[in-house]
Amino acid sequence: MKKATLFLLAFRCAMAADETARHKEWMDAAQDLTYDLKDALDAKSSEKAAEPAEKLIKLGEREEEYWTKAKLEDAVKLARQNLAASRAVAAAAKDGQFDRALQAYAELETSCRTCHDLHFEKRLTPTHP
Repeated sequence: MKKATLFLLAFRCAMAADETARHKEWMDAAQDLTYDLKDALDAKSSEKAAEPAEKLIKLGEREEEYWTKAKLEDAVKLARQNLAASRAVAAAAKDGQFDRALQAYAELETSCRTCHDLHFEKRLTPTHP
């Protein structure tokens, strides 16, 4: 194999490892944000719910993009469900509809747990993304 081909393969593997590490970091951040969001919803505070809800939406958008690049359609589907639930929580909390926000939060928890239980990271190729 030519040196250039080996270099490109090594480079792609290094980039994939870096992207995977960043993915883990933002998923850890998402977990912390869900705790903050739940506390705010339980306190019925639209103001306190706004920041973690918006950050979860941004992370959800990154998550969808990540799995789209990985070409794992079932992960993309769950990422979209997660994103929709995050948006629903944010909208309901903003409107002060905390029963609806808590229902959307439960949907968010379910989509997160389902994705984690399926361990999509084990299906990534060495050269992802």
